[in-house]
Amino acid sequence: MIVTSKTFSEVRVLQEKLEINFPFIVENGAGIFIPPHSDLTSSIPDQDNYLIISKSQTYLEVRIFFEHLKKNYCIKGFGDMEVEEVMELTGLSEENAIHSMKRNFTEPFILQEEVDIKLLQAQAGKENLEIVKGGRFYHIISKGQDKANAMKHLTHLYEEYFDKKLKMIALGDSENDFTMLQAADVGVLIPYTNGEFAKIDDINIIKASYPGPKGWNKALLEILDAK
Repeated sequence: MIVTSKTFSEVRVLQEKLEINFPFIVENGAGIFIPPHSDLTSSIPDQDNYLIISKSQTYLEVRIFFEHLKKNYCIKGFGDMEVEEVMELTGLSEENAIHSMKRNFTEPFILQEEVDIKLLQAQAGKENLEIVKGGRFYHIISKGQDKANAMKHLTHLYEEYFDKKLKMIALGDSENDFTMLQAADVGVLIPYTNGEFAKIDDINIIKASYPGPKGWNKALLEILDAK
């Protein structure tokens, strides 16, 4: 399954390119999308739309809070940016940048000057929200939302459907992947392109040999070969 900080719009395009039709988790665990005609929806007659499982606040609610934060802190979110700025910050094409701006639950943002993140986190906590650090951006998310909880929830659905215990293997490279890596039966930390690893103090986490797809592929093949 794809578990990502990307949006529904981004993942749907990716799945079409990969020619797969599996449930996926978006925006750092904010929502689980189950596509029509997948195994999990086979028991629902005439199910032609995505089923959404989420306990997160909506993007509208998050943006209203973000507007409040902007009055006191020099920060800038995706909702404040033009497509060209998102392209510059992310390296995405225009089409992909547009998809990344179609958000359902969370707001990525940057600091425009030095800001005490703990102060922002305290403000977010009062609104049942949290702030986490991703690879390039900070993200405002709903409290209790993370990739680990969503992964375990979706895995449980599969276990119920197939009536068997499944082994979870998770791979990620940034701080907001840590809970997912720790919750999996096997967690793999991928290095950044400069060869450095996000700081995680867990001896049970495997560290991949290479960054990017090469690292993911090698680590996963080694795990599967060892079974």
